[in-house]
Amino acid sequence: MHHKGYRRLRASAAALAAAVLCPTAPQAAAVPETAATTAAITTTATTAATATGTASAGADCQDVCVLGVRAATHPGHDRLVIDLGRGPVPRWTTALQVGGRLAAGEGATVPVKGAEYLKITLHRATGFDFSGGRLVYTGPRHRTYGFPSLKGQGQFAYADASVREFHLGLALGEYSSYRVFALGAPNRIVVDVGH
Repeated sequence: MHHKGYRRLRASAAALAAAVLCPTAPQAAAVPETAATTAAITTTATTAATATGTASAGADCQDVCVLGVRAATHPGHDRLVIDLGRGPVPRWTTALQVGGRLAAGEGATVPVKGAEYLKITLHRATGFDFSGGRLVYTGPRHRTYGFPSLKGQGQFAYADASVREFHLGLALGEYSSYRVFALGAPNRIVVDVGH
């Protein structure tokens, strides 16, 4: 019996290591949550917090830096995570767009397709360092996913200090619901889209 638990723990650790080393790759199956995997995830999150804090420590995003996005599928839902730098978690608003192409004002569209689009605006957050004149957002501008409910994401870059907003759109297939919430240590905003 002890060997079975040990094998499961090793398999969980291997799956977790693969997810950490390739965070944007589709996850075929979720790692079962056990005390060991929770501890490993917490350690990984702490390491990521240190790395992200270092990456954005000298950046002047006028409020909070948006550093990147990553996505995975899990039993029952798909998840997109927006990684943030130090500082308070920004306020966000959401809006649904039915059909058409993903649009975010000013005629801008993003080449991801979905039946509906969930638009997320982070207020007082940008992916641009205004002092250094460089991007701190290292994620893709747009990406498609083969997940059951989350089909893609597209980011609209605004590098205007007076606006200080970060716009992201999610392309959705068939889904039951969605939920947006914040987590800390490291700071991030999570979007769960139910299958």
